[in-house]
Amino acid sequence: MGKLCNLVWGLSLLWSAAVGATQAHYTGVKIEPDIRVDFQFYKVKGATMQAALAQASSIGPKGSVGQQGLGMASYQLDWSMLAYPLAGRCNLNGVTVRTRIKVMVPEWVNKSRASVREQQNWNIMVGAMLDYESRHKDIVQETASAIGFKLSQLPRSNDCAALRHQGDLQGQALLAEAKSRFARLAEQTDHGRKLGLSWPFNP
Repeated sequence: MGKLCNLVWGLSLLWSAAVGATQAHYTGVKIEPDIRVDFQFYKVKGATMQAALAQASSIGPKGSVGQQGLGMASYQLDWSMLAYPLAGRCNLNGVTVRTRIKVMVPEWVNKSRASVREQQNWNIMVGAMLDYESRHKDIVQETASAIGFKLSQLPRSNDCAALRHQGDLQGQALLAEAKSRFARLAEQTDHGRKLGLSWPFNP
């Protein structure tokens, strides 16, 4: 089984099929996506936007290696194959791809007391956070779909252990492509700054 875990602010998908033309492939395999997306807001206070951001920078979520930020997105992606021997061959009945996505951003609870300009700037910044992470979320979900499709059409095998190994190799290759897409997205958007995400905030 392969896993993609805890990638903070970051991931992409480009995949290509590389299967033997002479081998028969599994058909009619049921693909079961198991997807959960959780958006969470943690509360901060401040008389000004800079004060609210200062609090967010001190209590904001920590990433997988301990770094702290204003917001965070974490991802988990893994898969399993329902395969069992039958009449001397390995029967592939189904593929389950499990995806967990969690996004955390700050909520300025007393924002209404600030100036209209600061409220607008806050909305721009949080909107940029959600935009940036939604692009990551899309990549993860596209990767999950590609893995399910790829594994459901593997070449037929007489050995279930070998089939699962081949499936894991295919899945890991797609995860590597996803990580490359994350890196390209970070580079293209300057880690979200080109979308309006910056700290200290510069409207």
